[in-house]
Amino acid sequence: MKKYMFLWLLSLVFVVIGCEEEDVDYEELRQEGRYFDLYMDANYPEWNSDDEDFYFESYEVGDGISPDTGDYVLVNYIAYTIPDETVVDTYVEEWATDYNLYNSNVLYGPYKYKHGTEIEGLQKGVSMMQEGGVARLLFKSNLGYGKDGFNNIDGYESLMYDVELLEVIKDPVAKEVNQINKYLEDNPGYIVVNDPDSDFQMYVYHTEVGDSVFIKNEQSVEVFYTGQLLDGRIFDSNESNASGLNVVVGDAEVIKGWDLGLPYLKYGSKGRFLIPHQLAYGEEGSMTSTEKTSVPPYEALLFEIEVVKSAVEED
Repeated sequence: MKKYMFLWLLSLVFVVIGCEEEDVDYEELRQEGRYFDLYMDANYPEWNSDDEDFYFESYEVGDGISPDTGDYVLVNYIAYTIPDETVVDTYVEEWATDYNLYNSNVLYGPYKYKHGTEIEGLQKGVSMMQEGGVARLLFKSNLGYGKDGFNNIDGYESLMYDVELLEVIKDPVAKEVNQINKYLEDNPGYIVVNDPDSDFQMYVYHTEVGDSVFIKNEQSVEVFYTGQLLDGRIFDSNESNASGLNVVVGDAEVIKGWDLGLPYLKYGSKGRFLIPHQLAYGEEGSMTSTEKTSVPPYEALLFEIEVVKSAVEED
């Protein structure tokens, strides 16, 4: 009985392997390889590589450190498909606009991410760079998005990346703390608010105190806001909307920093919240539905807040 069970399991393994092999379109792979080789021969015949699927050329070497796996990096990049050189991805706003890739939910500017989590071709290339360096990477889909593709990148699509490595961040928490301390030093007059659950702190500024009553937990408030990073980039705002965002304070409908900060404001008042990542979007940040960054990981946030007057203030 054990013998038959073993043979049955063995045959099942072969069936599964066969299905996986059938899932690969070898004709697509062969065609991709032909196009890639023709493109390289026509455009970069002098480039050499130990890996026929990956090519790297440094335009500016840079004079900083190289990233290790697990470091966070800041980069600018633009990605093209090969061989047609169609621009398919970038976090540079001007390029995104020029090539009809712009999405208002995406945070444009230097892209911050954890090195080692990107596609293999990009990971391999960035590992070879130093801070301040600029390079061009070309690689086949087995080092990119494979047979499935991603967003507007088709399956079996070779890619070319122009990358500028701006900064290697060994300790993102320490960098954030330094940014917060610098902001507090330059902008005194804040109230320290402690989160009793985690013991992390945020900071509240009163910009227009108002003459109403303070907001209480479980009360509903209408809020107009603009959220930005400490480098000034705005990631979200409803200032131009006809009505504000309705929030029940303390119900965890918004980030923790809002629930902690709103009771320090009055109805009809304006304020500013400085919120560390632990009370905002955490170590992962926030992504759009197309898996693009809207708030980076390990990022302190600054919110300009206006609370609309309400009948609750008369209670």
